[in-house]
Amino acid sequence: MCQKHPGPRCTPHVRARLDSARRRLDSAQALFDENPAITRNRQRLDAARTNFDDRSAEFDATPGGQSELRNQLDTEDDPSKRENLRHRLDVGKALREHQIQAAADSAHHDPKDTGHDRQRDTDPDAGAARSVLATVGMDPGAAGSRATGDRTRVGRPGDRPGEVPRLLIDDRHITPVAVHRLPDARAQQLRNLGKSTPTLHELHPHDAQIYRHQMQALRERNPHASSVHVYDDDEYAGMRLFVTDDGRSGIALKDDEIVSLYAHHDSNHPGAANSMLETAVAAGGRRLDCFDTVLPAIYAKSGFVPVARLKWNDDYAPDGWNYTLYQRYNGGRPDVVFMAHNPASVDSTYQRGSGRYVDSYDDGTDAVRAHLRR
Repeated sequence: MCQKHPGPRCTPHVRARLDSARRRLDSAQALFDENPAITRNRQRLDAARTNFDDRSAEFDATPGGQSELRNQLDTEDDPSKRENLRHRLDVGKALREHQIQAAADSAHHDPKDTGHDRQRDTDPDAGAARSVLATVGMDPGAAGSRATGDRTRVGRPGDRPGEVPRLLIDDRHITPVAVHRLPDARAQQLRNLGKSTPTLHELHPHDAQIYRHQMQALRERNPHASSVHVYDDDEYAGMRLFVTDDGRSGIALKDDEIVSLYAHHDSNHPGAANSMLETAVAAGGRRLDCFDTVLPAIYAKSGFVPVARLKWNDDYAPDGWNYTLYQRYNGGRPDVVFMAHNPASVDSTYQRGSGRYVDSYDDGTDAVRAHLRR
């Protein structure tokens, strides 16, 4: 039986989530195998793999997962596989100890809390696996995904989950899992330039549909939004999602990739793009890609530099693309620009056309990853 959030999770609950993640991965793999040239298929597959890796790490922390790992160790003769199993076992133990300690700390801070306001948060500690993996300096092992940073590391002292304010978005009361702010010095620099620097609230995976709804609403009402890809609910549930207090602006992290930056015209925080970008960078964002329209210049101000570019292909134009609307950008057929974060390039100016041409989307992604490893 699962203990009250943020306590340890039960085996059946997490096994069901792992099975669901495996089915989603199989489905995404089948779509990609059918047509690997479609960018959206690659994006779905990457998101599904990340989600499966996270669920695998969570399962390794359950009693059933720990038992299965020990049984495999008893029968495995291959030294490299045994080492990997021991690694997963250690990581699972660390995560479970973290959950037990978190439950104890929660009870100590608020012994009268009955948890009624969090009854909907029955999902296993979203993000806890990644946070603990980073804390103990480990990767998920066989799963192969990179551990991301602690979800609260950008927050100031006192920004514990229990003190995060509830939000009202789409007529729903939302309890974020953490808050994130820019350092005061950088925030003041942006404000001096007339930019907003809002606090970002990180959503629980259960609230992923709210993020998608905001993205979809923007896409339907803003003709320029066709250049932004809208993921499925389950794909957003596998990401880290950050929104302003009104929910009208947000940014997402898919591992170290920044995606789905959005801002409605009626947001309470106009001109917040650079603040959100840099908050996402502090949370682990290192790369992004976009069409060569107005976005690269905005991203450059936050330290993103063009590494590679891919020529436009009519066959892969986004749904609803308006060639006339984007006429001034290479006749409505802008390149895709792949950008990597460079702290030394903050406040730089984007040079249109910069970055070497590549032959495919995957080549562009590989070029950025190689640049970041240097």
